[in-house]
Amino acid sequence: MSDLYGVIGTSEYDQLLADPQGADSIAINCTPGKGTVKRGTLMFRESNGFYSPAASGQVSTSYQLVVLNEDVETGDSATPGTVAEVAAAYRAGRFVDGRVTLASDGTVTAAHKVVLRLMGIVFDEKESTGTFDNSNYVITYKANNGASPAEADVEDAKVAGVSYTVLNNSDSKLGFTAPATKSFSKWNTAADGSGTDYAAAATYSTDADLTLYAIWA
Repeated sequence: MSDLYGVIGTSEYDQLLADPQGADSIAINCTPGKGTVKRGTLMFRESNGFYSPAASGQVSTSYQLVVLNEDVETGDSATPGTVAEVAAAYRAGRFVDGRVTLASDGTVTAAHKVVLRLMGIVFDEKESTGTFDNSNYVITYKANNGASPAEADVEDAKVAGVSYTVLNNSDSKLGFTAPATKSFSKWNTAADGSGTDYAAAATYSTDADLTLYAIWA
């Protein structure tokens, strides 16, 4: 897991929300009448396309969730104000735990984080209690002389604490070309097949990077 403080520095902690190298920023329209919505608030997309502060019930895979990256004044319910049409928000990225909140400054719990990390919203060092290892690990697939010239490696992500299903070479992300007269057999952690075998659809549960070489037979 990367050390977000080490990358950006602790002196800017109060302003720190996301790692700019790993964040996916978009512009959103906010629902009028929600008052001042603070930076760091989880927002969910309503059916009309506008975004509102998310409460616990909206933290699910049924909603598109983003993290607001600026304070936005939407006006109160009686006299809605002008809504920022291009409010900045992150739809994915690595965030500082404790700087991301639910509606009314609610706490983002471990259960919420399980949902959020499935959407690419992952957390790094906590505000005061150490670390929360919720980062991604890299699964690298190598063609291993599958074609000439050699085909480029393919990388996939494994979320910490979540089992990963090893891809078949026929998966749309892969599709390495088999050498003449051969076909895909399995994956192995060594190019010569002397390492650990991984069949397609095998489960990989270790929270660590993994490199897999195509074995042709």
